[in-house]
Amino acid sequence: MRKLTLILNPHAGKGLSGERLLEEVRFFTEKGFLPEIYFTRKDDDLREILETARNEDSHIVCMGGDGMINLLANAMIKNDLLMPFGYIPEGTTNDFAKSIGIPHDFKRALSASVSDEIIETDTGILNGRNFVYVAGFGLFTDVSYKTPQKAKNAFGYLAYVLEGAKSMAEFKLYRLRITVDSSEVIEGEFILGMVTNSMSVAGMKSVAGKDTRLDDGRFEMLLLRKVSNIGELSTLLNSVMAGNTNSPLIVYRQGKSFLFEGEELSWTLDGEYGGSYLESLAKVTGKKLKLRIGERQSEQA
Repeated sequence: MRKLTLILNPHAGKGLSGERLLEEVRFFTEKGFLPEIYFTRKDDDLREILETARNEDSHIVCMGGDGMINLLANAMIKNDLLMPFGYIPEGTTNDFAKSIGIPHDFKRALSASVSDEIIETDTGILNGRNFVYVAGFGLFTDVSYKTPQKAKNAFGYLAYVLEGAKSMAEFKLYRLRITVDSSEVIEGEFILGMVTNSMSVAGMKSVAGKDTRLDDGRFEMLLLRKVSNIGELSTLLNSVMAGNTNSPLIVYRQGKSFLFEGEELSWTLDGEYGGSYLESLAKVTGKKLKLRIGERQSEQA
């Protein structure tokens, strides 16, 4: 039997990873794999696990939310261990899985995780910290890591909305100078900024733009300018969700690097806290993740 390294986050999403473990082990065994199981924490260093898996030619599968992907991707990129792996999404929004076409259905996702069908996707880096699908600051971007896991498990995406609503009165303006690809300069007051490589962010499908490609060596930047009132903000967010970037309050660009200067920004990277910096450089790393996805389901197919 071929070895299989199964990396789990038992607290992701509805907290079902542990309950489904027996079903997973049974499935992989029937497919001719011998699973070796690892449970993760946020600060785990997966280097030794990945090196062992590579040396033993072990098939790698991870299970959890977008934070699990961020953890695994950081370990792979930092240690140049970019082997193919399978991913079984068990998070609250599973933006990354939706973007690359991994089935939402658990049994189909299991099958996809051992498929020979592989997709490559670009990765990014912000001030030395890697991310897979989004780096964001400002309005609502801290909701993911500030929302208690128990609340996410109980209410799902509603928990994000509730936590975001509580912070509405506190959202601030950022006076920034943004340089795209060392050439174009954009200045102004902004309430939100995101650098993305995804077809979905925070469960909103169209937020990243309809011309997004995950392997083209470019990321997408979305900025929302200052609004006058809550009604204007609501209209602006509706435009973003509809994929309409023509509003004068919306800045949308594609590029390989984005330099943010002017104020200290607290970043969210793939739903996890990514640090605070006075100057922030987000760029494409040039390194790609290789994921087993089975039969393509995404809009890019």
